[in-house]
Amino acid sequence: MRPTKATIALKVLGLATVLCAGTLAGCSSGSGGPGNGTPSPSFTNTSSGPAKLVPASVRKSGSITIVTNATYPPYGRFAPDGTTIEGLDVDTANAIAPLIALPVKVVNASFDNFIPGLKAGRYDAGFNGITDTTDRRKTVDFINFEKFGNYFLTPTGSNLKITSLLSACGLNVGAENGDESINQYKQIAPQCRAIGKSAPNVKVYPSQAAAISAMVSERVQAILTGSNGPELVRQSNGKYKINGPYLPDSGDKFSVGGLAIAKGSPLAPALLSAMKTLYTNGTLGKIYAKYGFSAANILISPTLDTGSGSTPTAARS
Repeated sequence: MRPTKATIALKVLGLATVLCAGTLAGCSSGSGGPGNGTPSPSFTNTSSGPAKLVPASVRKSGSITIVTNATYPPYGRFAPDGTTIEGLDVDTANAIAPLIALPVKVVNASFDNFIPGLKAGRYDAGFNGITDTTDRRKTVDFINFEKFGNYFLTPTGSNLKITSLLSACGLNVGAENGDESINQYKQIAPQCRAIGKSAPNVKVYPSQAAAISAMVSERVQAILTGSNGPELVRQSNGKYKINGPYLPDSGDKFSVGGLAIAKGSPLAPALLSAMKTLYTNGTLGKIYAKYGFSAANILISPTLDTGSGSTPTAARS
């Protein structure tokens, strides 16, 4: 999820890496990177379903671009070649493309560049388990189809006993620059002081990979991650563990999120319809199951949040 984001990948890529989603965009593997110079195939079924909702101006452009972060498995990761992006977000993009009858290009960027890129029009949408928060919904709209909670990760040998978010009081914790967990730690600071403890000492790193590295080397005691925690631990070769229960963001409510889009995006109706189709026909559940998620635990019926009213949440199942 994104309020918090975690990865075991220790490679940070400085330049954006582009991947055309699957074969739909006619990718090649030339020296310029996947998809370089390769023409996109034509889609003819544009008069029904989500495809008929794609604006003519968008269809004329020939493709849409979705940003992900390839150092956040299983949502995004680099293949062994170190260049190709793969993972849950790419699989979902592959499923969206035929529904909207447009090629979908998936590009890599650091998470803190997602929203600026959406505002600037560099990307049409952003995946990566992005949480719909009070601050973010002022700037972008969301198609919410996931619900998120939190797991604490600690080194395998840690003696900490995590029972709630307040267990972070007095701890040195790591977080990636721009991560929502930083705000969560700030929000519990008064509660920490009320029980006679200091606020979490948050050490901010340029990537979540760096934050995890700091945790493994015990420069910080814990980090907060989301519903992908079990998959991260599975890939950690025993270096760290989930410590404590799966925690709602506040009270008994879970945050929601999924796909961020530019404010007032003309693509919103088509993308919402596509996600509803994938949710209803079971495709989305199968994609998430492939990466170790329980559809019943994380997926919700897709809805569009344009920022009006209170920030949406989901109840515990």
